[in-house]
Amino acid sequence: MPSRSNSIAETNLSETKRRIYLDHAATSWPKADGVTDAMVEFLSSVGASASRGNYASAMKASELVRSLRYKLARFIHAESESCISFHGGCTHALNCVIHGLVGSSKSIGDGSHLLLSAVEHNAVIRPLLVAAKSCNATVEEVPADRNGLLDADEVISRINDETRLVALSHVSNVTGAVQPIAEIGAAIAEANRSRSESERILFLCDAAQSLGYLPINVASLGVHALAAPAHKGCGGPPGIGMLYLSPKWHSAIQPWMQGGTGHDGRSDMMPESMPAKLEPGTMNLPAIAGWLAAMESMATPNELDDSSQKLAALSQRLHVGLNGIDGIKVFGQPGPLPIASLDFGPDLPPDDAAAILDSEFGIEVRSGHHCAARLHCHLGTETAGTLRISGGHGTTSDEIDAMVAAVAEIAAQITSLV
Repeated sequence: MPSRSNSIAETNLSETKRRIYLDHAATSWPKADGVTDAMVEFLSSVGASASRGNYASAMKASELVRSLRYKLARFIHAESESCISFHGGCTHALNCVIHGLVGSSKSIGDGSHLLLSAVEHNAVIRPLLVAAKSCNATVEEVPADRNGLLDADEVISRINDETRLVALSHVSNVTGAVQPIAEIGAAIAEANRSRSESERILFLCDAAQSLGYLPINVASLGVHALAAPAHKGCGGPPGIGMLYLSPKWHSAIQPWMQGGTGHDGRSDMMPESMPAKLEPGTMNLPAIAGWLAAMESMATPNELDDSSQKLAALSQRLHVGLNGIDGIKVFGQPGPLPIASLDFGPDLPPDDAAAILDSEFGIEVRSGHHCAARLHCHLGTETAGTLRISGGHGTTSDEIDAMVAAVAEIAAQITSLV
């Protein structure tokens, strides 16, 4: 209630105010070393389009694209660079693969069965529902538990003879739950062995919350398509994303957008070769330069292991701290990423709690449904959503402790006012 939250704010809960950014699940901040400099350098010194000319600066732009494509392919263990296409963000990449493969005249067509989970982001749900409607396909949702975790056996049991697509998030953006992708991928691979090409299942993974934080091997995960942005775990800029597509699906996918490319400009049709067939228009070269810089600043394998241990320790610290506070509900559990959602109850809606944390403690967190409204029906938070806390590579244990202390202070104030 507004009056209740105003009373809490007026008590001036903390005399010290500093900026603590804990909304990394939305976007990372600050960005990785070298990102801003690389973007400025491109705009000030290069400025040309890729694949649009043979002069020096255009060739430099093309080299940036090739280098980033190569690094990302290596990073996720893709078969080749041709499996990586660039898009205007993870949402664009997801739309590209969904609309490019689902439809009556496409590979995944009329009357098929499409499977997704309650954990999915609207970037998957919305295009999938539109595509399904266009070809009279049915969409089935697999439920999640109160921590946003899927049961692999439950997902696998929903696959039937008509299933042509399984779309799952790698990590829940609400609770941080890491889904059993590899186990499900193995079951899909087994099902595909006895199917013809026209009946095979596409396994689509939304890696928005995992690329740059968790190791990703598309072969061992068993995924055929994987979409991810630059601006989260990689620490790159917004406005650029990637789509990995297995070579087995290259000929099947159709461009969901058409436009100019630097390949065969004489044709009225988009190129047939990958990845050019999925990349119409002028690329966001400043963002590509920034993402490349972020990838080049990525840690060595040993440093990545240290980073993973640090993130897991932060997750443990966050969840143990929050679960020790009376009067709140915590969603999620300790895992590899420091993400948790919480609910103060009806006396303090998440929006008001976020405002208090910002104004009184200088702590920036996200409130609401986090573009994953279906999951909140399983959490019991469908009315107002949750308050989400999400750390990243630059988050410190002191910041986690400050967050926990602030939540404890707010919860105590609510108790005293009730």
